[in-house]
Amino acid sequence: MRLLKSTGDYLKKKAYRNLALGVLCLTSFTVLLVTSIHILPLYVDLGTYDTVRGVAIGFFVVGWFYFLLLKYPSYRAGIIGERKVTRTLARALSNEYSMFNDVNLESVTRGNIDHIVVGPTGIFVLETKNYRGRISYYGDSWEGMGKGRPPSNQARINAMRLKRALNSSESLKSKVFYIQAIVVFANSKVELIERKPPEHVRILRIDELASYIKSKPERFEAEEIKQVEAEIQNCIIEHE
Repeated sequence: MRLLKSTGDYLKKKAYRNLALGVLCLTSFTVLLVTSIHILPLYVDLGTYDTVRGVAIGFFVVGWFYFLLLKYPSYRAGIIGERKVTRTLARALSNEYSMFNDVNLESVTRGNIDHIVVGPTGIFVLETKNYRGRISYYGDSWEGMGKGRPPSNQARINAMRLKRALNSSESLKSKVFYIQAIVVFANSKVELIERKPPEHVRILRIDELASYIKSKPERFEAEEIKQVEAEIQNCIIEHE
């Protein structure tokens, strides 16, 4: 498989930003705490401002939990999951296929597309998740993943974003595109329970991904693949 766009700094920057904010909150909490205990030599008597100090301690505890213990591990897991998907497909797919990672398109919808795969069997938009444990879904209703936009909905939106971008191309105007939206779970310790499949989205484990892509009927010849790749390259914009 040919890698036409490597993973950028989108998730890495978010991870490091949350790490820095979490460490800042932890440091601030520690300083306020040791200056609030009477028996410690660093105690500072703030008089009427002790209430403010107490509120600040609570604020920094919440910030520490959110940025350092909640958000940072989530972004780190996302980075690891995306790398797993890239390595898996690089080993399993031939050079007839190409891959774009961390794609940002000109669109009213914010956010990046984790992966786009182009090859003889079509165009595939991948939304990667690296959760573990028991996860169930009924259409676009998910349990076991916390709050946030359902991954099936995100994958569908991203497929439509790419479809609109390709349909607007003069060189590809005569072609009809079917873009398969996929949610792929990169963690081998995930247990997926399907109660009802989401519309127009396929849910796969990472060990099923390559075989699924190769199993689809051939849609593009080599020259058409080059055209699609070139147009995707033209549609990509840099992250702010």
